Amino acid sequence: GMGGGMGGGMGGGMGGMDGMGGMGGMGMPGMQGMPGMPGMPGMGMQGGMGGMGQRPATFDLQCSLEELFNGTTKKMKVKRQSKTLQRDAEAVLEVVVKPGWKAGTKVTFGGEGDEIASSGKAQDIIFVIREKKHSIFTREGSNLLHYRKIPLVDALTGFKVDVPMLDSSERVLRVNVRDMVTPTYTKVVKGEGMPCSKSPSEKGDLIITFDIVYPKTLSEDAKEQLKKVLPRS
Repeated sequence: GMGGGMGGGMGGGMGGMDGMGGMGGMGMPGMQGMPGMPGMPGMGMQGGMGGMGQRPATFDLQCSLEELFNGTTKKMKVKRQSKTLQRDAEAVLEVVVKPGWKAGTKVTFGGEGDEIASSGKAQDIIFVIREKKHSIFTREGSNLLHYRKIPLVDALTGFKVDVPMLDSSERVLRVNVRDMVTPTYTKVVKGEGMPCSKSPSEKGDLIITFDIVYPKTLSEDAKEQLKKVLPRS
């Protein structure tokens, strides 16, 4: 009876009264479908290995703050190997650096690197923007930080700071400081920082911090005068 029920279940699906037979019939095609599934990860692995072969060639591109402020075009000569591809062994790639670009920005040239095996395909070349150290500015996002030593007398009485800016015109910005400068004081000049890469007309701020240099010695006479002039509270 059970053999017949299973046979009926497999053949007619609903022919056998035996419920188990019917279920067996439904289960069988599912089992046959499974061997096809291991084939899919196999294809995925081959694809993955191919992808590994195509890992891009990455190069650092050192840029000065002036170049990142104004924008520039850098011509980079690359040598590449070809087995089946008909192309020059050397190429000159032009990297257009836009004003306001930050360190870590990537520029990709598709298929300009070495040929992968003899596939007729070539790896990509990626240039990663790096920022050279600057003599007077430190960059923080879109802001420029500038640090200046000033004598104590200036900190108490006010002074001017001339800051050579990054513009291609070599502009010098004169900053008047009329406030009393304490060790924690910062002078913020709005809109004199780095341009924003998405809208270069918008700029960050210039933030100036000060190191107050005290006189090494004072004459007795000078000390007496300071006592008369400087308030104690």
